[in-house]
Amino acid sequence: MPDTLDIDIHDSAALLDTAREELDHRGWTVLPPRALGAGVRETLARFGTIVPQYNGQDTWEVKVKPGFEKVPYSQSRNGIGPHTEVPVGAPPPRYLALHCHRQARCGQGHTRLADGLAFCRSLAPELQRFVSETPVTFAATLVPGTHTRQTLTVPIMSRDGERPVFRFSYNQFLYGDVNPSEDALERASAGEGADTPLARLAKLAQAYFEADAVPVLIPDGHLLIWDNHRLIHARSTFTDPERHLTRYWLQTAH
Repeated sequence: MPDTLDIDIHDSAALLDTAREELDHRGWTVLPPRALGAGVRETLARFGTIVPQYNGQDTWEVKVKPGFEKVPYSQSRNGIGPHTEVPVGAPPPRYLALHCHRQARCGQGHTRLADGLAFCRSLAPELQRFVSETPVTFAATLVPGTHTRQTLTVPIMSRDGERPVFRFSYNQFLYGDVNPSEDALERASAGEGADTPLARLAKLAQAYFEADAVPVLIPDGHLLIWDNHRLIHARSTFTDPERHLTRYWLQTAH
């Protein structure tokens, strides 16, 4: 009779092989708890190196905290528009991972994923030239309404070695920051910047998302990984304050 440990090891290896194939093919994958037997960090090490986030730590807790009721922020219950993670990164993390401890019980809070490279190919020629040739100043405030801010000026579509890198932020293009303040949201609601190419791109991306995004409601204990250089993601609004995920950023060699 085969040893149970051998079966578990082979099962985990097969699941990881399938995950790599899915990452290459469609840009995202979900690993079940039985694939994480060595631990989340050890499993993620098979895909890249965990790197620090905006807070200087190598994890970020995605759970509701008071003070963010009116802004589209990871620690609010609000929806977040289409974006890539860390557009101010040089380069941004290659992969993003969300480990779900407790999914929202309200049936909301989906992570929505769509192919950003395909979105670029769908644009009119003048906007395709804009995303490839026009430098954009991306800005990311760690916490909405505070002053700690990182910026990077780079075209929306660039390269990391031989790999295309797509940077995008619905919040940035409409409100001027990846994590906008309440004041920035109010200025945008008054019509500031409504006719810029960036605002056009934000609205086109929203429409593209409505048509093509895949909604993923990560089950408890599961790990979602996606290609942050290729996919744009968003989050739907939810009401359950107990929703809790841990976010990881991963870098890879060229």
